[in-house]
Amino acid sequence: MSCCSKGYCTFKFPDGPPLLDNSVQSLNAPYQFLPYGSLLSEGEIVRIWMESGQTKTVIIEQKIPVVYDAGKPMLSLEGALQDQPKGCSTPFSWQLVAFDSGFSLEDIESWPRHELYNPGSPPMLMVYGHPLEDKPTLKERWLRFLYKMRNLGSS
Repeated sequence: MSCCSKGYCTFKFPDGPPLLDNSVQSLNAPYQFLPYGSLLSEGEIVRIWMESGQTKTVIIEQKIPVVYDAGKPMLSLEGALQDQPKGCSTPFSWQLVAFDSGFSLEDIESWPRHELYNPGSPPMLMVYGHPLEDKPTLKERWLRFLYKMRNLGSS
């Protein structure tokens, strides 16, 4: 059954930075497993998106090739295989990557044996930096509400 029969696929993404090929499960995702790599580079501003059509602008902090050592996914950092990306403030786990990326952990761990695996496009782990969002204070929200009410009465 197609999702478009219920009208879920009728949204259009607004203009902005480039969108990534794969969706994420949460707009606050710090990691994403891209099974076919990416041409984007570290420091670029991109948008991650969810299947619901929501997007969020993030910065690519790290783009790390994923290599497989004895069937276990490892990160190739400066020629060494490591479990933890450098500079990560949060503990790294492949379970979190799988959840954020919308893959099962088994698919990530056995990706080289997957029928859609392409040896010419090695998988990548993207580490995102989420810019701070300025949230309005209660006073600012109240003043906006009063401003709207004042303008409704004058028209």
